[in-house]
Amino acid sequence: MWAALGRPLEVMPFLRGKLLSNGYSDNARRELEYLLKELERFYKRVACCGEIEEKHMKAIRSFSRDIASILAFEKSKAF
Repeated sequence: MWAALGRPLEVMPFLRGKLLSNGYSDNARRELEYLLKELERFYKRVACCGEIEEKHMKAIRSFSRDIASILAFEKSKAF
């Protein structure tokens, strides 16, 4: 949520490092990279707005759910 508050340059490298360097399948990494690029673009647009609206928070939660779904699928494949 920090990035939505105007700090995407601090958050996105952290997310990329944590999510893309954990040995997930090529497909999962491609999907995560796509979501992270979209999330970064979204964060930059929100940061330029000067205020965060409920629709922005809903979008962030949606990104979070999408990322969690990919990670959960990858975890289920491991068992």
